[in-house]
Amino acid sequence: MKHRHFLLPVLLTLASPAAQAAGGAGADLPATGGSQIQVDLTLYAGGIGFGKMDLDTTLHSGEYRSVANFQTSGVVNAFWQTQIQASTSGKIGGKELQPALYNSFTTNSKGRKQEISLTYENADPRLYADPVYSVTGYEVKPEERKSTLDPLSALTFIVSGVGVDAGNPCSLTAPVFDGRRRYNIEMTKVKDTDVKMDNGLYAGKATLCQIKYKALAGMRQTVLKKNSNFPTINAWLVRYPSAIPGRSFAVPVRIWADTPYGQMSVVANSIKIDGQTPKGG
Repeated sequence: MKHRHFLLPVLLTLASPAAQAAGGAGADLPATGGSQIQVDLTLYAGGIGFGKMDLDTTLHSGEYRSVANFQTSGVVNAFWQTQIQASTSGKIGGKELQPALYNSFTTNSKGRKQEISLTYENADPRLYADPVYSVTGYEVKPEERKSTLDPLSALTFIVSGVGVDAGNPCSLTAPVFDGRRRYNIEMTKVKDTDVKMDNGLYAGKATLCQIKYKALAGMRQTVLKKNSNFPTINAWLVRYPSAIPGRSFAVPVRIWADTPYGQMSVVANSIKIDGQTPKGG
């Protein structure tokens, strides 16, 4: 089953199974001048649900905080069981995010745990891992780590709409270092479209985007066979007004890719902005 989970690096960045995700309670509703978005999603393989994820992001006073949780479910737990918790925080600088602290905790079916923290000083991430793991022969150079995002900050970068051009929520590239790997998540616009979700969550205008995972340095993704590439991933992004003047959220209500093993997809089940379900969401 592990060859089917190429969507996890994109989702948990949209994050990498290598950094696998950090824990924490959901953020409080923002005071005046801020805004919060909460999204619940389900992951499917061939139409069968195999995991759930939630994202809770708050933007306030030039700062951001995000918390995400992922857990496998259903029959997949018989051979691949994982719990991932992640949190990140930092500052918003113009059209960029500047991470300060990323924490991640992973527990697998055998009870093995992995903790990873990235602490940022002058845009340079410092890694802490428990247990320590070896990257000998796969080192990411300091200059390659500089000015990157942790996986959850990258997802926040996409959803927050901070770095996009007006009218195009797909116009961005997220540079990511997850503790083991350096890669980019590259998004491009295909077209504006009308969509209607099967679960009834949303019907209306959306932007169809293509998402590509571009490996640059560090350890190779073990979810792929040798010499194979990530397939192109598609997403419907929907814009929702933020309480912050001039800003709007860009929510991936559906992400999918066709593979030799069937279609993999991630579907939003609920959306709340500042504690309220938006119109059409």
